[in-house]
Amino acid sequence: MPVDYLGAAAAALLVTVFAVSAFGKARDLAGFAASLEPLRPVPPRLRVPAARAVAAAEAGVVAAFAGYALGVPGAGPFAFTGAFALLCVFTAVILASLRSGSSARCHCFGRTGAVYAPRHAVRNALLGTAALIGAFASASPSAPEPAGVFLAAATGVVVGVLVIAMDDVAELFA
Repeated sequence: MPVDYLGAAAAALLVTVFAVSAFGKARDLAGFAASLEPLRPVPPRLRVPAARAVAAAEAGVVAAFAGYALGVPGAGPFAFTGAFALLCVFTAVILASLRSGSSARCHCFGRTGAVYAPRHAVRNALLGTAALIGAFASASPSAPEPAGVFLAAATGVVVGVLVIAMDDVAELFA
């Protein structure tokens, strides 16, 4: 069924985004923690623990997707739900930053990106939609064709790379 392929594409998209994000944050934990400074709700003494928790949560989502890919029962819905929950939190932080007029920058992938803009909230909303679609698709009991799964997963990875490069692409056309 086509929904099986949507699940594979959504999983590949989300694992690409969360893996790069977790790795980037873990590689520059101090930089990510410093990027939380303009977000007033995070007190200075909690910035490093918050940064660690975010990177760990993202890595946990990646691990859950690995379980889903290996056929671990229940891993699919858990991975997609975890991704959706994190995206909701990230979107709320972005929207709060936009409302306050903060100069917070997107340090989403381990490098300092652009100042938060509405496109970051839209990006997360679209990724959240992919997580919801994937959660429904992962509940399907059918066994899809391997070639179709490969093509869907490859498409998800390509879209994931484009999502990661979104700020760079936006800067090119600005």
